[in-house]
Amino acid sequence: MMICTVRFSKKKAVAILLAIAIILAAVILAMPERGAGADAAGASGAVRTEEDQAAYLGALGYQVELPPLECKTVVIPKQFDDVYTAYNEMQQECGFDLTDYRGREVTLYTYAVVNYPQNSDVLCDLLICGGRVIGGNLYTAALDGFMHGLRPAGG
Repeated sequence: MMICTVRFSKKKAVAILLAIAIILAAVILAMPERGAGADAAGASGAVRTEEDQAAYLGALGYQVELPPLECKTVVIPKQFDDVYTAYNEMQQECGFDLTDYRGREVTLYTYAVVNYPQNSDVLCDLLICGGRVIGGNLYTAALDGFMHGLRPAGG
């Protein structure tokens, strides 16, 4: 039988624990956010600029006018009411989930869609957090209007 002993000073033990913590933090920061990678069109990567966002929507089959009509900060509610629960269910159908973003500030961009089939005045909202699309929808404010999640055009 072979026995091996190792002697650590308090400084060495703290240094090792600190190194492990730094490595774990780097791994966690390098991972994409949960729920943020959903994309029916298969596009990936950051959407940090308006051009990136237009390209993201273009990959779904939607052409939008730049610049966006509106850009504002919104807070995802900590507690979902019935309306927000239904909205999140629509997001989940498209591969997104806003549950992980409860209570967080996100940026909402609103774009005019110029190529929506058989409809004019269609708008697209993109929810962005940390440079990634976390949700969104297309809609029209007409009396007989519609709203649906970010899914490929024609799908």
